[in-house]
Amino acid sequence: MSFEKKLLKRKNKFKTKLTRHDSTNKRKKLLFSISKRKKKDLIRKKRNITRNDENSEEYNQLVDEILERLPEISSQLSDPNCTNKLELVHDLRIMISGDEEDPPIDELIDSMCVAYLLEFLEDDNDPELQFESAWVLTNVASGNSLQTQFLVDFQGIPAFIRLLSSPNENVLDQSIWALGNIAGDCVAYRDEILDFGVFPKLLEIVQTVKQKSIIKNTIWTISNLVRRNPLPPLKITQEAFPIFTSLIQDSDYEIQKSAFWGLNYLSTGEYENIQVIIESKILPILLNSLETQELNDLIMPSLLILVNITSGQEHHTQTFINEGGIGSVKPYFTHRLKKYRKEACLIISNICAGTHSQIDAIIDNGYIDPMIEMIKNDQSSIKKEACFALTNIVECGNLKQLNLLLSKQMLVPLCNLLNTIDDEVNRLILRAIEKLLEIETETKNQKNNSSISQIIENIGAKDQIELLTASKISNISKKAVLILNKFYNYEIEDNSELVEDYNTDEDSDSLINYEF
Repeated sequence: MSFEKKLLKRKNKFKTKLTRHDSTNKRKKLLFSISKRKKKDLIRKKRNITRNDENSEEYNQLVDEILERLPEISSQLSDPNCTNKLELVHDLRIMISGDEEDPPIDELIDSMCVAYLLEFLEDDNDPELQFESAWVLTNVASGNSLQTQFLVDFQGIPAFIRLLSSPNENVLDQSIWALGNIAGDCVAYRDEILDFGVFPKLLEIVQTVKQKSIIKNTIWTISNLVRRNPLPPLKITQEAFPIFTSLIQDSDYEIQKSAFWGLNYLSTGEYENIQVIIESKILPILLNSLETQELNDLIMPSLLILVNITSGQEHHTQTFINEGGIGSVKPYFTHRLKKYRKEACLIISNICAGTHSQIDAIIDNGYIDPMIEMIKNDQSSIKKEACFALTNIVECGNLKQLNLLLSKQMLVPLCNLLNTIDDEVNRLILRAIEKLLEIETETKNQKNNSSISQIIENIGAKDQIELLTASKISNISKKAVLILNKFYNYEIEDNSELVEDYNTDEDSDSLINYEF
């Protein structure tokens, strides 16, 4: 099938009438159907825009004029003898590069101009035409997934990869940018770009090119090539680490930011990747980025990297603690911005699933009281993360640490979360209740109304557990039945096989004295 026939076959998937209103409605409906994650991913694309703040009305009139001329422009560009290609493509660039949220990408696709622009990328004798064409196509790749797919279907990826060897810096820069947009759309396009063996060439560009704008776009494109799950092969991620670590202290803020995000994407992979971050000695730099008194774009990737580090093996978490990480994160644990509180809580929750000494570090740094305050008064998503942290201490802590939680009245607000957030929270709390009741039974600490079992009953939590016996989630209903049968002398049939034994800590032969 010829290039033009393939283009015509694809054309019926886009609108056929060049009306701005219809195009706008179509794009809005499409974007509404994209998942939340996809919307977030679109942020990882960039448009090359021309700002026209001073003459916006005049500019809009010009765009409308070019839109009206699109059929004529397409017809002229299709003529092999066209003598004003550069002027026409320049008009297309003006049309699609305005500082607006809704560029006329569909109109451009419908006009069939994309096919001609891809052909012009092959004209090495006219780098200015290549540059203008690449600029327009970069903005096509910045669009939604259908628009990006259109470009990929017509071999946009190999066309731009070929131009990575262009001696013209403008063409090189724009081609890198376009590849970054395509890679940012989905895993399939990312992998297709990597399958062309582009990574070594991009690394070479970062190390050899002097122009800052090219380095900015290259490091941003590399970060898009190592993001998403699953990660690329370990060989590629290992090659990317030295580039990112060398640029996280770059004098250019945009380069620095892309390097931070790149490290975040890499740290979501195997433990080997976390180990590389530890060995690269950049942890102090990450923690230092949290010391600023002003909000900046480095805080979130830094917190995300620290979440991943503390989710690794115990020695990874211990390195974080040894570097003073617990203290550095604390201002964000109670930060006014929810997104920072959530990530800080994740970090602390990860540490709470560690060793007794690591849990002691959390306690010694004064995290328990604000953690309990979170499950009382914060938003549901933060309550959930705080619930993870507290129940991790119950699961992994020793008797002294559990007794501290109980002495701070942790049990009441924790139980009050039953049946208020989601099934995962219900499961966590049931496991914690079972663990506490099991230890209470083993240590024979039945202290009248101060017993855990009595407190659970007094605050109405037992009634909530009864409700959970009817849960559609089997491991929740079974756990609720187990607790009621084992600790409250219920006689619910056919659940004896569900009784589980906990391996208690070496301290469990000591009595816990619960004080309320």
